[in-house]
Amino acid sequence: MSERVVLFYDKDLAGRNIVKILKTKNTEAKIIKSRDEILYMKSLGIKPDICIVASRHKSESGTPVLTTHSPGNFGRADFGGNDRELSMAPALYLREALIYLRDEKEKRGLPYEVSLEATHHGPTSFESPIMFVEVGGTEREWKDINACKAVAESISKLTRSEPERIPVAIGFGGGHYCRKFSQIEEYAMGHICPKYNLHNLDASMIEQMISKTIPTPEIALVEKKGMGREKKRVLELLEKTELEVIGV
Repeated sequence: MSERVVLFYDKDLAGRNIVKILKTKNTEAKIIKSRDEILYMKSLGIKPDICIVASRHKSESGTPVLTTHSPGNFGRADFGGNDRELSMAPALYLREALIYLRDEKEKRGLPYEVSLEATHHGPTSFESPIMFVEVGGTEREWKDINACKAVAESISKLTRSEPERIPVAIGFGGGHYCRKFSQIEEYAMGHICPKYNLHNLDASMIEQMISKTIPTPEIALVEKKGMGREKKRVLELLEKTELEVIGV
């Protein structure tokens, strides 16, 4: 069994609630409390096989949602991490987290959306693959113990089993909440660059998306109607890679 760490910020209400529940369950993970906001951390100080962050999700819409994603900045680092730097994204675990969150939502009858999010915010310089599993998007959801139980159970499962090995992809286009990519079952999604960040892409950023998705992706999924004016330029960049480009 690979070494897993669950990380949470001690001032994050949802993170505290999730971890409190997680401690009552079977887990193979080491649980670490951070006194620093995780988005702005530079290093974990240890090198586990994977770091899973139990976290709140904050959104302007306030839509109740259970989400998972990896961190990274395609452009300027406005919320932690370094400019134009991506973390290592554990694609197989992201897929498993999405499946577990959906199962828990149905089992508990939660009126929540379940979604992958596009790559965003820090930290970006951890030496281990890192992913966030979140509940949000307001304080009401952070206090929702049933929703926090859904996240805790999903994280518990992530720490106790090895994910199914299937082909891995990276994604381009669409919105911040990756509804189309979230519906993909035949690939595990690593880094996802949404439409609003496509202008930041160049050959080096696409190479980062490839090299920092774990395992190495074979596919580039492109949201055909979600690329806007950057579509032609990004497709030309992708043609210079060894990825198979598939429109969705």
